[in-house]
Amino acid sequence: MSVILSVDELEHWFHDGNQSLHVLKKICLEISSAELVILSGPSGCGKTTLLSLVAGLRTIQKGQVFICGEELSTNNSLQRNRVRRMIGMIFQSHHLISFLSAQENVQLAMQAPGRARSGIVQEGKIARALLRDMDLEHKADSMIQQLSGGQRQRVAIARALACQPQLILADEPTASLDALTGRRIMELLRSISKERGVAILMTSHDQRLYPYADKVIRIDDGRIS
Repeated sequence: MSVILSVDELEHWFHDGNQSLHVLKKICLEISSAELVILSGPSGCGKTTLLSLVAGLRTIQKGQVFICGEELSTNNSLQRNRVRRMIGMIFQSHHLISFLSAQENVQLAMQAPGRARSGIVQEGKIARALLRDMDLEHKADSMIQQLSGGQRQRVAIARALACQPQLILADEPTASLDALTGRRIMELLRSISKERGVAILMTSHDQRLYPYADKVIRIDDGRIS
């Protein structure tokens, strides 16, 4: 297995006037292809901050992040955008567009600036195939508000896969779901990781989900413990 994500001595501070809060302290970790890793820890421990730094959504203040051997540099916007195209994102609240259908939401991810286009018809076929993999092809033309919470999250997973990412970042992807649906989502994520060779880094404080992970990394007070 090849190393997909490497984090080296990552530190982060939040500043408010004269106050400074040290939220991440010398974080080091590696995730390989086909590996599902859960970040655990109490609220406010730095899990989501770490995820946002790896995603390139926050400025890296100290330390380094590498995706597939390429450094995620916030000083070089072209390089940052190229690296970010290797990443798929899944959010707790799915962040789907309510006035689009399930297929249109997935297809939209293939139309982001800087991504190679394969044509509207081909993109539609890809989106439908991904929804089929999520057992949602019969809901492809349904509007988002017509779907259940679990179905919406599966659409969000299909959207994350639309651009064939090397790494998927998931922030509490089961937190708003009932226990049974949450387990099904975890089974699906684990299957995606193993069958597609995708590295997955997700946050969760639900210990019932830990058996689905290849490893669980605990963060406490900004440090890996």
